[in-house]
Amino acid sequence: MGEDRKELFRLVSKFSAVGIEMGFSVVIGLLMGIYLDRYLKTDPWMTIVFLLFGVAAAFRVIIRVAKESRQEE
Repeated sequence: MGEDRKELFRLVSKFSAVGIEMGFSVVIGLLMGIYLDRYLKTDPWMTIVFLLFGVAAAFRVIIRVAKESRQEE
């Protein structure tokens, strides 16, 4: 029973970290875009571009986790 519990906690921590990493990727991209738009006066273009970069980074996280899961099996 102890090994099963350790494995469960490992999986929960792994996937919660993935969710946090994805959220931070999008938020950081959005904030960078907003800052650059205000600095460069290019509203809303930098926000859109950097938000898309953040979403792309979030998808990279999903792909990385999928590859790691596949290698573990």
